[in-house]
Amino acid sequence: MSKSLNRHLDNLLNDAVKMLNHYQIDLIEEWRLMLQSLKNTRKKSAAVFEFISGFLVKSFQLINDETVDIYLMLDKLQDDWYAHFGRRPEPEALIFHLNLLENAAHKVLKSRIESSSKLHPSVHYLFSKIGEVMLFQSEKENCSIWKDAVILFNEWIIRSQNFQESVENISFGFGYFLPFERCALFKFTNKESVGVGLFGHHLNTEEIQAIAEKISNIPVLNESLVKLKSQGHEMKNFQPIYIPLAEKALPEKYVKKFQLTSLIIVPIYVPEEGKIIGGVVLDKGPEKQFTVDTSLFPALMKFGQSSGELLSKFIEADIKKPEIPEGDVISLSPREIEIIKLLADGASTAEAALKLYLSEFTVRDYISNIMKRLNAQNRTEVAVKAIRMGIIQ
Repeated sequence: MSKSLNRHLDNLLNDAVKMLNHYQIDLIEEWRLMLQSLKNTRKKSAAVFEFISGFLVKSFQLINDETVDIYLMLDKLQDDWYAHFGRRPEPEALIFHLNLLENAAHKVLKSRIESSSKLHPSVHYLFSKIGEVMLFQSEKENCSIWKDAVILFNEWIIRSQNFQESVENISFGFGYFLPFERCALFKFTNKESVGVGLFGHHLNTEEIQAIAEKISNIPVLNESLVKLKSQGHEMKNFQPIYIPLAEKALPEKYVKKFQLTSLIIVPIYVPEEGKIIGGVVLDKGPEKQFTVDTSLFPALMKFGQSSGELLSKFIEADIKKPEIPEGDVISLSPREIEIIKLLADGASTAEAALKLYLSEFTVRDYISNIMKRLNAQNRTEVAVKAIRMGIIQ
């Protein structure tokens, strides 16, 4: 049975390689755009991306219709790496670039294949295997430790049955399976312009949920979330952000309220979609200063990816977060949801009326009714609650 399973998994890897080879012209162009963006923003880091993408392109060009020896290819990748760089890969850098490469692969497949979502597992398996082979053989002990943490985290959050349980389990998992004390989970909305608090571990969740902050007010996060655009291509930063002194990077009101000193911000992302949907803020307790341990970054990035895939599933399914008394059911009309989206985008009553071809009086009535049904005190709270409940993104 084990041999049969091994053959089956090898076939999945082969399928992924052949599929990417079939669309290699589009893939090479997508990787070229990514490389150019990296050279514009991360000159040192670009060498890693350029090497791996170049190796894969050469490998694709040697592929024919026969079965590909994946492990021979991966062994050669590792040998060529050491010959080129003369050192072992840095785990966080390798995972980051593999995420970018995988993201590009999914983008190409989606543009070419109608049911590409069903191909996601084999492509994801290929890039995971590349990372596993390179990291495990070059840094066996440390890699085994963070892989164990990732397995424990994934097994914990997979039990989530709805959006509410997922945010609770993710927040607990970050704080429990990693050496941190406090965790706050946020969702980004309006194309990453606003961070909305969802849940807190060893923090007052109501205080976290009261936060709806513009990302532009947090420069270190704003600069890292979306990189420079090159020929219409967006570069995302999936790596954790270490902040040694919160008072120099975050709004003063949050530093004082939560007694923040050192912290790490972990992106919650979905490589398949090429998007960041939220973030996790971690620290070691009130007024605790700590230095960054980069050996944790691979685990943090994998935690962020697993969390993103889970939350994305519930968001897309439009599963509502229960923020109303038991027994009550909220059923909003398409028109009401349209109005909420406009409010979340900052539209005034007059602007909403103009866009929906309604009178201002009608829009006011809609807003008043929505506020009552969501038990919201104002328009801002309507938007925040709707985001948390999954009514809008």
